[in-house]
Amino acid sequence: MARDTRNYPMDTERRDLVKNIRLRALNLLALREHTRQELQIKLEAKFHDKAIISQLLDELEATHIQSDERYAEMFLRSRVRKGHGPNRIKVDLDKKGVTSELSHALLGSDSVDWRRLALTVLQRKCGEKLDLSKTDIARNGRFLAQRGFSTEQIYQAFKDYNNSRQ
Repeated sequence: MARDTRNYPMDTERRDLVKNIRLRALNLLALREHTRQELQIKLEAKFHDKAIISQLLDELEATHIQSDERYAEMFLRSRVRKGHGPNRIKVDLDKKGVTSELSHALLGSDSVDWRRLALTVLQRKCGEKLDLSKTDIARNGRFLAQRGFSTEQIYQAFKDYNNSRQ
């Protein structure tokens, strides 16, 4: 029985395409963690076959090679080291495609003491000033708000800052 060779070249092309997409995805993940959304955008920009890309991303996620949770944990640690507050981190995680449930769970855990972090950022910003003027308080309050700290966290940071200077 003769083999139908009309579809064989397409199978080879498809196999090569899948291989190239997988290789590109693994290379990106070898450099750093990526969210599924980030990988999808980068792969679609290069390969344009959304069905194969989606299938590959499902496989990478199922085998835990790609993990939004692992990415979010790494991202949180990185941003905390930079002195960013929970509000800003939440917005950044949303932009990266991390689900709201995951970011809320991560930011709501007891892994980070946001009050202490706000105080540390304030101390770094103000240095050894004993008395903060109203202008200093307003300027540094805006700074902390831009960093993503809540009003309550900012208020508590100033209170703790003043108590530590007495």
